Amino acid sequence: MSSVDLDSFGIPHFVWCSNNDGDYDIYYLSEITGTPVKVTDNTTHDLYPRLRIDQAGNVHIAFKGHDGHDYEEFYVNNLGGSFCDPIQVSFTETDVGVFVPEHACLSIDPTGVAHIAYKYGYYEYGNWDIYYVNNEGGSFGSSTRITDETGGKSYVRPSMALDNDNFVHTVFENGTDILYTNNITGVFDSLTTVSVGTICWHSSVGIDSSNKVHISYSRYHGGVYYINNVSGGFDTTLVLSTANSINEITALVVDHLDNVHVAFIGGDFGTPNTHELYYVNNSTGSFEDPKQITYNSEHTADISLSVDSFCAGHIAFLEGFYGSSDYEVWYCTNSEFVGISFDNASYAGNNPSSFSLQNYPNPFNPTTIISYQLPVNADVTLNIYNIAGQKLRTLVNENKPAGYHSVLWNGTDENNQPVPSGVYFYQLTTGSDLSETKRMIILK
Repeated sequence: MSSVDLDSFGIPHFVWCSNNDGDYDIYYLSEITGTPVKVTDNTTHDLYPRLRIDQAGNVHIAFKGHDGHDYEEFYVNNLGGSFCDPIQVSFTETDVGVFVPEHACLSIDPTGVAHIAYKYGYYEYGNWDIYYVNNEGGSFGSSTRITDETGGKSYVRPSMALDNDNFVHTVFENGTDILYTNNITGVFDSLTTVSVGTICWHSSVGIDSSNKVHISYSRYHGGVYYINNVSGGFDTTLVLSTANSINEITALVVDHLDNVHVAFIGGDFGTPNTHELYYVNNSTGSFEDPKQITYNSEHTADISLSVDSFCAGHIAFLEGFYGSSDYEVWYCTNSEFVGISFDNASYAGNNPSSFSLQNYPNPFNPTTIISYQLPVNADVTLNIYNIAGQKLRTLVNENKPAGYHSVLWNGTDENNQPVPSGVYFYQLTTGSDLSETKRMIILK
């Protein structure tokens, strides 16, 4: 029950639910070293949060809550500076046995509109459908029913992504297959089966810069798979992993260079059962062998994946002993293995209105991301100094457009020699004689 997303500076933000006070509530954390904010405080359970950060840095969260009769889908944001009261998104036709156990999926488009897809149905009958709703116009309207369970299938575990034109693409399962649909024509089209084999589940969808669709999914005891429609149709399925007898949740993200990143849960039956975290990407041109991240022989669950402007993966996940109710939220990233610099020059013309400078993480070892925003074009110099005031390295010395920019410092000097632990300063100056200096610490 955890989720991670990155802001425009590449800083990870987290949400999760916890029953510290006897019932489950939603918590939000804006920095790893910060203090969690309790978003909800109800006497009933709030579960399965999903987090998205918009381009202005506002926080949006979708979650399952209880309206006093049944579980419904709710939404909150902090557009006013603090979190608003929960807004009910789904509405039960009858107050009998409605249950929505899995997380919904949430996307925020460049205009700040929230898009939510969720599973909904009646617990007694085991009938579930996928619904979609957004708050375009300022409030959530009636949900659109994407599927129809009267055909004898129940549809569960939706994943959703927006393309460059803000059309919705979603995948989900029906107990046997992975189905895909979109609303490019104005309504959700008939369902397309994209999986191979039987008992396919835990799918995830992403969209590249050309509006092509990329999907990951797993099969019960049958591996982890990837498929796309880059060639025009979903016609070639790639096996990412067959090494495990347990294959569960997959999470897929397409980065700004159209590289595909996939995190998934794999493991083996035994005493105890193991559920470990794996990660793979195709940044070298093809998918290599997945990298195993956890080695705890415990139960890894509910993973969430985000990718920053350096094409580094950031994963939040739950870790605990199988069969136990005691789980903790963990976070990992491979950012220390990625390149030195990449700029996010602007976001759809939405340039910042003021100058800003910061780095993350701090303290760090061995890398940190220094991010800055420019309201106008400027000649920029970014230097690193030691505590004696000696310049160690110049990271930026060129004209930069208005927008959001980041550079990775790997803790080395101009001769690419590692600097020792200690306090360092980074100073940014512009051609308008604007200058700001901040402190950072390397701990080794």
